[in-house]
Amino acid sequence: MKSEHFVHVGVDWASPVLLLCLVSVLLQIIQRCFAGYLMRWGFAMSRDEIAVDEDLPGFFTVMRLAQRDQLIAMSTNMKENFGFEFTDPDTIEALE
Repeated sequence: MKSEHFVHVGVDWASPVLLLCLVSVLLQIIQRCFAGYLMRWGFAMSRDEIAVDEDLPGFFTVMRLAQRDQLIAMSTNMKENFGFEFTDPDTIEALE
């Protein structure tokens, strides 16, 4: 019995998946073949660790009074008008 599954070349529901697969394969090939050039041009992550300053001051000591008032007002407005809290209530209590 002859199969009725013919090869159909055209745009259909699977075309976006095919396009994404082709682009991802192309990107992998570019990354592996041209890694040296990409590193020199700045398109690659370095393997060195980034030095991060973790000796930052506390959140509550850095905020200015105007910023505290603004955050409290925004939180109160959202809670009263929309019934939604976008900030942790403990944070608002600590700011007041």
